[in-house]
Amino acid sequence: MTIFKFEMKRHLKYILGWTIALAVCIFLMTPVYYSFMEAAESTPLYDTLGKNDFFKSVGISMGYLTTPLGIYSFLTSFFMLASGIYGLHFGITIHTKEFSGKTSEYLYTKPHTRKEIFLAKAGTVFAGVLITGIAYAAASAMTLFLFCSKIPWGEFFLISLSLLWLTLLMAAMGLLLGIIFSNNRNPLLTVGLIVFVEYCITSFSNVIVSRAISYLSPFSFFSGARIAQNGFYETDYMICYLVLFVLFVLISYQHFIKKDFRFRA
Repeated sequence: MTIFKFEMKRHLKYILGWTIALAVCIFLMTPVYYSFMEAAESTPLYDTLGKNDFFKSVGISMGYLTTPLGIYSFLTSFFMLASGIYGLHFGITIHTKEFSGKTSEYLYTKPHTRKEIFLAKAGTVFAGVLITGIAYAAASAMTLFLFCSKIPWGEFFLISLSLLWLTLLMAAMGLLLGIIFSNNRNPLLTVGLIVFVEYCITSFSNVIVSRAISYLSPFSFFSGARIAQNGFYETDYMICYLVLFVLFVLISYQHFIKKDFRFRA
């Protein structure tokens, strides 16, 4: 608990920065896009919005785009990029900072077990992600309540919480990468490349309609259009999600417990 409190205090500004940024962005951008769609209804552009490859790549059809939650789902799919970067970067840097800042020797020679250190750091990352995800869902609910009527709230919460679930999985992946590659001097570059590749895989699988390829990217697991169609998350994707999450955490823990640390003489 001592390490957890210290880590939370240490990363509080980082967590609040991402939380406020995502909450403010969804609150401001949702009514703007609703206004845009209302203005575009009478133009030829409106008829082609859902028919080009760009909208196919993000998993949005014209029919869903014109529903009350279509625009919100469209925006959330892009905010998932930002939240994915946040979760992955947080998970990586909470370990790599100990090595780049040369504080690992101090931390690992204090009277705390490896298990306590791992649980405290993992708990900090997951708590930070949870705060951000809940704030995003709350800001989204407030926005839609103010600017849009007749929202199917059950479907809305499934879509809004998709950002939280994705960020948790990316954070778990970050913990694994941060522990294995503790000497990573440029984690932001690593995060950017991974998130970009994963998002491209999802876009490619949507365009060519390949479900097999979609399993390679967590961005494919939460589609607003499929949530609206099925009334819930798809079972096979959720099984894959849970398997990956558990594997990332367990492998991270096992590797951390057995990891050799090279301390300064």
